[in-house]
Amino acid sequence: MEDLKLPIIKKPLPAAKWLSMDDYVRFVTMNIRYTLDKRNYRKWKKLAAVKEKFSLE
Repeated sequence: MEDLKLPIIKKPLPAAKWLSMDDYVRFVTMNIRYTLDKRNYRKWKKLAAVKEKFSLE
């Protein structure tokens, strides 16, 4: 395995920010609105659908 040359963080980590559920829902809906490509999602959904019949015994 190769030795990884990761950066060394010298500064202290930023303080953790706690989100309320309302803030979290706002963040998730904004993320979906601006990052989800609905056209490609619909194409992928059609390709992922199972077209063969099956049964469990």
